[in-house]
Amino acid sequence: MKDPELDILIKELETTREMSIADFDGVIHALTFLLPDVDTPSADHIGTTDQAILIADTAYPNWSVHIRGRANDRDGHWHCTLRENDSRDSDAAIGTGRSPVLGQAILSAILRLAMAQKT
Repeated sequence: MKDPELDILIKELETTREMSIADFDGVIHALTFLLPDVDTPSADHIGTTDQAILIADTAYPNWSVHIRGRANDRDGHWHCTLRENDSRDSDAAIGTGRSPVLGQAILSAILRLAMAQKT
């Protein structure tokens, strides 16, 4: 699935250091559209790392979550990859995200993966 509005939202997640509640409300709407069976937290909590990981766990149970980065780099130092199979490179879809904020990197990986799987 290719949607320009979702692409803009992912770009915002990946480039904005301090997103507003209204911005995170857009993330909630995107997740509700792409993953209707997943409960999402409120807009003032969804950007936290804990909440982002809980969403990944609910949407993609038993998938591997790889997080890497450096705490001293700026602007895009957190990377997140969601993979169904950790030991092989034969995944049908992989979610990737990158952001200066870890929770936002996880959310962008979730959105990319959900978009790839949406038909």
